[in-house]
Amino acid sequence: MSNLTSWKHAYRIPALCVLAYAIVLGLLTVPAIQREFLFLHHVPIPLFADFNYPEKYGLAPFKSRNLRLNTSDGVEIGAWHILVYQSHNPFPPQTPLSVDIFDQALIQRPTIIYFHGNAGTRAISQRVRSYSAFSNNLDCNVIVIDYRGFADSSGIPSEEGLLIDARTAYDYAWDIMDKAGLDQDEIQNNIILAGQSLGTGVVSGLAGRLAAEGIKPRALVLIAPFTSITDLILSYRIFRFIPILGPLGVFPSVQRYFQTHLHHTFNSVKALEKTSSPTLILHAINDNTIPYSHSAGIFSSLSALLTDPQTTVEEVTYSGWGTVRSFQRGNNGEVVWWEGQNGGHDNLGWAEGTIDLIARIAKL
Repeated sequence: MSNLTSWKHAYRIPALCVLAYAIVLGLLTVPAIQREFLFLHHVPIPLFADFNYPEKYGLAPFKSRNLRLNTSDGVEIGAWHILVYQSHNPFPPQTPLSVDIFDQALIQRPTIIYFHGNAGTRAISQRVRSYSAFSNNLDCNVIVIDYRGFADSSGIPSEEGLLIDARTAYDYAWDIMDKAGLDQDEIQNNIILAGQSLGTGVVSGLAGRLAAEGIKPRALVLIAPFTSITDLILSYRIFRFIPILGPLGVFPSVQRYFQTHLHHTFNSVKALEKTSSPTLILHAINDNTIPYSHSAGIFSSLSALLTDPQTTVEEVTYSGWGTVRSFQRGNNGEVVWWEGQNGGHDNLGWAEGTIDLIARIAKL
């Protein structure tokens, strides 16, 4: 009898795990819960951030200004504008810089509009390192936003909402340059779109919509991108630990059922196929959040669009650092994919070497 009891206890734990997994899957079909898991916008990192003082998070004194941008659908989003200001005397400035200086900076130097990943805010340390590298090493302005529902931004996140937020940031920079008298070609050539993780879906979606209007940003930079959320969910682990649909690989029809119930798909491949900007893809093979195979998929999708049979993919491997693959899209510039040996998910965009590739793709 005791052996029977022991067997019952032995089976109880696996049964409870299966039940818990089934409950999680069921909950993920609920739109509100799915939204929480995808965006993780209620994860406030760093805690109690004071966005009025970017200096607290690693940026130099008075180098940045805190902005409030209003979207076309009535949402207010928080943003920082970080500029290149080494020419100011004294350095660093001892008092806040005028609005005119920030506006002039957008006219005088290229601007990187940066879209971060899920969870946390624009004040997270690894994100701030990216802004600093873009500003100091590439001599670019940086505009970074917190999407609706994140940080000090109002609203509730959604795929469409994030794309509206992205367009709001783009239009903010565009309007300042337009008022200064720059023509459309000069303005679009002055703006680089960069995103990391979830932000690559935002960059891709925005770039696709701009392409439909005949607008071509100077370059697109995709850091640890994914082909689509529909694909990513097959391998993604919540908090890098809890698998979503991976264990259902033996039941393809069940996987497809859950895939069709995604409310925010961010199909980067489809959006990028409409674009013609020079494009850089950065991904490390030790990324435990988004498999680097997603970058291979994006690169293959773009190379499949080539119409010139003479175009070839060049490949250069650097021992200990990674492999750079590239091809030329006629007058539309390069597509470059760096398959890195190290960097994980979060430590790519600001590192030496990858910064040089951003300079290469954007001709800085």
